[in-house]
Amino acid sequence: MKATTVTKKGQITIPKVIREQLILKEGDKVLIKLEGNIAIIKKIPSIFDLQGSVKVPKEVGNLSWKEIEKRAHDYMVKKAGF
Repeated sequence: MKATTVTKKGQITIPKVIREQLILKEGDKVLIKLEGNIAIIKKIPSIFDLQGSVKVPKEVGNLSWKEIEKRAHDYMVKKAGF
């Protein structure tokens, strides 16, 4: 367990050891879920991590990568129950 400080804007810094364990880098998206008085942080995988390993369905083939990533992000949030 690591301690961090909440800024006046409500921001926190995720300690380096935790970022390394979650393989978080600048620009990554995370989900934060509250269970009782415990906050759970979960990394949302980027579709770019899967690039080349998944066949792109025809119905999304004409969408921009930005829109595909947004749809994947929205799906992950819904799937995680947030």
